[in-house]
Amino acid sequence: MSYVSWQGGRLRTGASTPRAIPRHFTPQQRAFVGAVRDTERHLVLRATAGSGKTTTLAEAAWHLDTARPVMYFAYNKHAVTDVGPRLPPRVSASTLHAYGLRVLCRERSASLDVDEDKSLRLAGVVYAEERVERRVLRAAARAWDAAREQALDGDAHEDDLVAEWPQEQGVGALRRVLHGMKRLSLHDWQTGGLPDFTDFLWLPLELGYADGTLGVALVDEAQDLTPLRQRFVTHLLGLNGNDSRAGRLIAVGDPEQAIYTYAGADPQGLWRLAERLGAQELPLSVSFRCPTSHVQLARNASTFIQAAPQARTGTVEHLAAETATYARGDVILSRLNAPLVRAALLLMTQDVSVNIRGRDLAARLEAAAQDAFPRPFTKDGIKDLVDVLYEKRAAPLVKKAREGDLAAKKALGELKDLCACLRLLALRAANVAGGTASIMDVMGVLRGLYHEDADVLLSTVHRAKGLEWERVTLLYPELMPSPHGDPEEERCVLFVGLTRAKDTLRLAYGKESWTNGWRLHPAPLSENETTPLQETDSVVLEKELGQQFQVEDVPPPLRPPSRPVPPPPVSERVQHAQRLRVVQVPQDVEDPRTLPLYGGLDNLLVLALRERLEALLGEPRPALREWAEGSLTLLRTMGSRQVRVNAATLRQVERAASQARLAVPLMQALTAKQVPVVMFETHFARVRAGQVTRQGERVWSVTVDGQALRFDPRTGEVLGEPFTPLAPHLQRKETCGS
Repeated sequence: MSYVSWQGGRLRTGASTPRAIPRHFTPQQRAFVGAVRDTERHLVLRATAGSGKTTTLAEAAWHLDTARPVMYFAYNKHAVTDVGPRLPPRVSASTLHAYGLRVLCRERSASLDVDEDKSLRLAGVVYAEERVERRVLRAAARAWDAAREQALDGDAHEDDLVAEWPQEQGVGALRRVLHGMKRLSLHDWQTGGLPDFTDFLWLPLELGYADGTLGVALVDEAQDLTPLRQRFVTHLLGLNGNDSRAGRLIAVGDPEQAIYTYAGADPQGLWRLAERLGAQELPLSVSFRCPTSHVQLARNASTFIQAAPQARTGTVEHLAAETATYARGDVILSRLNAPLVRAALLLMTQDVSVNIRGRDLAARLEAAAQDAFPRPFTKDGIKDLVDVLYEKRAAPLVKKAREGDLAAKKALGELKDLCACLRLLALRAANVAGGTASIMDVMGVLRGLYHEDADVLLSTVHRAKGLEWERVTLLYPELMPSPHGDPEEERCVLFVGLTRAKDTLRLAYGKESWTNGWRLHPAPLSENETTPLQETDSVVLEKELGQQFQVEDVPPPLRPPSRPVPPPPVSERVQHAQRLRVVQVPQDVEDPRTLPLYGGLDNLLVLALRERLEALLGEPRPALREWAEGSLTLLRTMGSRQVRVNAATLRQVERAASQARLAVPLMQALTAKQVPVVMFETHFARVRAGQVTRQGERVWSVTVDGQALRFDPRTGEVLGEPFTPLAPHLQRKETCGS
């Protein structure tokens, strides 16, 4: 049986009755699938952690016109294996690199192997007439790989690659290398050479292969695409030119989980492309993985995520890392590798088997150990040997880091982490060997960190992305955000770490932070957030009258009630709705303060507002507490269930509180003439060292980054200006434990 329908301004035909959207889908999921089915627009779905994005995107594939080729692009092979069986027959799943390899194989009419050392080999050709060290050739190979991944043309933007380029070679040599590598790479392919991994995408772009051959591209994990991968997708769709038959882009991603910028990902690139294409953005903000208590913690890093109406409360535990115990099935996450290695070695002494996720760390540690311990060593000599290794590898990065080079700072942070891991392994090896150990002893300890079917799994937050477990321990949350990384990416790392557990989330703090009382507190509820225990009156009214959704559109509860309760008669429902209308009239309150909360255009439930203001009473910053106390005093005069407020003001105060709690810590000791000052930037706060130039009973004059400020030492606020939530302020002692 065939069907004919009119969609997107053209006639659409099919061989059978159109597939119905699953009844259990949420309104957000239904809206997205409906837009896929009923429009021809480019679409971007912003999907939070645990929101069922893969299920939603796979379902959307069933509602596409497959007259033109459709591909589902997943981020890795595991995701391809997972989603493949869920797609319709004419839609295939693939990674972008696997698809690019198929394109190259079709051009050659043959299967192709991968030349893994191609860049290094071609670098040798570029420097054939010069005698240079091996490290220069490796730097040239890395520069060419990075230039292709960042979609640089070899004629500009070489400054983006300077951070790891040998200084003695100069920028002119880098430019010459990029031009030479581009020419040699194209010539090598055209004369029968094999591609490397990056060539799978770069060569089709350069040579125009498969341009405009796809009708639709479904792209998962869009925030993790590098510029090269983004351009490859648009190339396949014919969107890089002016082709009137250009295909359709349907991308799914979450900017709050963009944690691969270190690997060249451009999380904002595809969103900028979506804006250029006029794509429609749709939300998938409800998390079905995270309990409500976990969501409230995660909202410190992302206010987009919401708990499902039927979500459990879940468990959040705060504990000292040194007292934490673990059982089989537990998962330990950390921002850095060193805490994982330390925890794994301790568990091994307790006869608990461990497995650190990801073998790349083992490879880097093995290479570092061979470099640091060429001869047998004693326990007392470990620190000096590892320090020599660090100084050797850090030397080319230190000057760049001092000049503000973010890539160099990040590389130094990763090197410190690697050396910390190496010291731990060597100490363990020396202890087991009786005081003197060799490289083979270190390798033996390293192998013990990788057991299949281990009791406890350990992973960095980066490697845990996309995964979930029942019980997760997040080690040293005070280390997030890391001062060595990009602040925006570090915020995303914290969000990913807080959203991996399905039942129990344990926050295990370091000794100093635990003693000083540093804790990650739940973020306040926003006025639009609903929980299983609280819904806004407007939502209740819409459900009572059935105005927002048809009955079949409402997802069924996850756990049905013990005995069915019949709905009230229609007359009673209408009477109840009328009563709601009466009590919903919002009240105006006069608010004479310099930063007024009341008297705005937004309506809030008094109960919800009271909870949010009471949450601010626990803030260490006195000005925030005073503002919240004044707001609560005015709120007590309310006689209605709703009140008119300036919602933007409340959000700004809450954001200031959250950012100050998560401020990037000051990674240095203060002198007697310095004080910690919280400075707000675009999306985060950072603690700066302020130089005290005058210290009186009522006024402290402080210079921060060249800016002269005057603070009230009792409140920590800037003097001479009205209270502003995002103004610089002195950090209170209660928050200095991080």
